[in-house]
Amino acid sequence: MEYPSLVWHLKKTSLFEDLELEEIERVSESTPYRPFKAGEIIFRMDDPSDALYFVKSGLVKVSRFLPNGKEAILGMVGQYSVFGELLLTPEERRPSQAEALSDTILIVLPRGVLLKLLEQRPAIALKFIQLMAERLFESQSWTAEVSAFSAPERVASLLYRLALEFGTPHSQGVEISVRLNQEDMARMVGATRETVSHCLGRLRDIGALVSSKNPLVVQPAKLLDFLHGQ
Repeated sequence: MEYPSLVWHLKKTSLFEDLELEEIERVSESTPYRPFKAGEIIFRMDDPSDALYFVKSGLVKVSRFLPNGKEAILGMVGQYSVFGELLLTPEERRPSQAEALSDTILIVLPRGVLLKLLEQRPAIALKFIQLMAERLFESQSWTAEVSAFSAPERVASLLYRLALEFGTPHSQGVEISVRLNQEDMARMVGATRETVSHCLGRLRDIGALVSSKNPLVVQPAKLLDFLHGQ
């Protein structure tokens, strides 16, 4: 039997991978595709937390704007990933903003559909809790790195994580498919663009960064050696 593309994409996500296809078909009736152009805002800070999002294709940037107006980039979300983990009380508001970095197609799961699933399928509820716990752990780990690492180490750690998540093999190492400029990286590591430029030069000098022009090409092993002080 041939299943609709939407069902197939939902099945590829970690949250729904254990559901039977018939159950996913029922979910898919309430989860439309929504296209976003590069640069288009998906939701803003303080918008209602009314849906969960799955990335069918494209790339999404999740960030927060600080009281001084500066943007802090919290992370990038790629294909088959989930974001917008909603806080389950109706009055809650989004603590972050999501923006499409490239032309992106999302699968939108409304709050009501998710709540019904969590009630009916405890296994899905456990996976959802696990997802939120993983995000919290990632956030705490990055906060610790920002506090303990120097600026070059934060840039090296960022490049290493991007290589793991968005890297593809390259003749000189690993190519990072996410296109980031130095200002983007600065907002991700809590530094100035000038500092990031200096850090990239240092990583290039030791061979950990092969190409500093998009797409970036890195040597993950050398990035780890730098982080470990070798």
